[in-house]
Parts: sequence; C-alpha cells; structure tokens
Amino acid sequence: MEELVEFLARFDWFERVDAFVRRLSGERSWRFYVPRNCGWSGIEMERLLARHGVKMWDRGFTRDCLTFCVKLRQANWAEYLLRRRGIAVLSRPFNTRNNEYARRHAPGSEPPSGGRRTKPQRGLLDDLISLLR
Repeated sequence: MEELVEFLARFDWFERVDAFVRRLSGERSWRFYVPRNCGWSGIEMERLLARHGVKMWDRGFTRDCLTFCVKLRQANWAEYLLRRRGIAVLSRPFNTRNNEYARRHAPGSEPPSGGRRTKPQRGLLDDLISLLR
C-alpha cells in the first residue's frame, strides 16, 4: 500500500507545476529531507515555517523521508527553526552552526512570532494565481 501512495504522490501536478515555474523564474531553493517518523506531519512543519515567514513548496516524500523546498535565502532560518523545535534534518546542513544555536534554547522551543520575517513574501506563482481570481 505504501508503494501505491508513493507512486500516486508523483502525480501531484500542482506541486510539480509550482516547482517548475519557480525554477523557470530563476528562484533558487534549498531542499530539506526530514524523517517521516520525526513526530511531525508535513502540514505541521509547514505551519511552523509559515508562522516565521518561510514558505515551502515542492513537497514530497519517500519511504523514509518528507521532502520540501524553501527559498535559498530563507534556508538558514528554516533550518534553524526546524532544529530548534527538535526536528531532525537529514539533508546536508545549510549552516553547521544551527545545531549549536538551537541548543542554546529550551528543547522544542520556538522564537516568538512577529516582525519582518513572519510576513510571507509573495512569489511568482502567487502573483499568477491572484491574476486569475
């Protein structure tokens, strides 16, 4: 059954088109790999990052990992947020010091929301969708 779900996930055309448009527009990204058994669902991680102004796209999964992309310029912040909340990141580190920074805070803590970083920035696809409305 798990193989069928993984196969069907490949046909999520909205995700694929979104990723294609972002690459076509020259938007550089960083891909994260997180263990599927980390105790967090994909939507929970997406909400965590969104509270702090990081938008994810090109979501996917394999047998062992959840995967997603963020803007390259937000990758350091996203990695820090994930590590601070205690979410294991399997992809190569964007910033090796993020582990150290995250350990300076209580396990599972989160920075306060608010400020410049919490306002999600609109991308090209967001602009295209708003034109269609």
